[in-house]
Amino acid sequence: MKYRIEVVIKKPRSEMLVLFQDVEFMKKWQPGFQSLEVIEGQPGEVGSKSRLTYVTKDKPSEIIETIILKELPDRFDFLYEAKNVKNWARNSFVDQGDQVLWIAEHEFAFSGIMKALGLFKAMFVKQTTRDMNTFKTVAEAKI
Repeated sequence: MKYRIEVVIKKPRSEMLVLFQDVEFMKKWQPGFQSLEVIEGQPGEVGSKSRLTYVTKDKPSEIIETIILKELPDRFDFLYEAKNVKNWARNSFVDQGDQVLWIAEHEFAFSGIMKALGLFKAMFVKQTTRDMNTFKTVAEAKI
């Protein structure tokens, strides 16, 4: 399953990218985000792996994040892995002067019982769009 979402952030790209990489800021735009623990490699660099912990409806979950490409200020790509799910997230940041176009391209691979989730593409698109728009709102309000 693949999809692409674009959001314009009314902030200079340099400011937007500082927020995008700020773990504390993640709590403001990613619902249920609790923590990020680096488990391998240099934090924030290609090849590093981190354990992301979330709580949704009182249920904890963990996702392993691997940074697979970091060519800032233009690109920042990740692989997210959970049981029977892989998500390649490709983020492009197009400088538009006093604002930035954030393009997120997602590709999912499901296995086992999670294969059924592939039928619910609209649910994934809706969640990603909501999260990106929350980032936009909070980032633009931040002085």
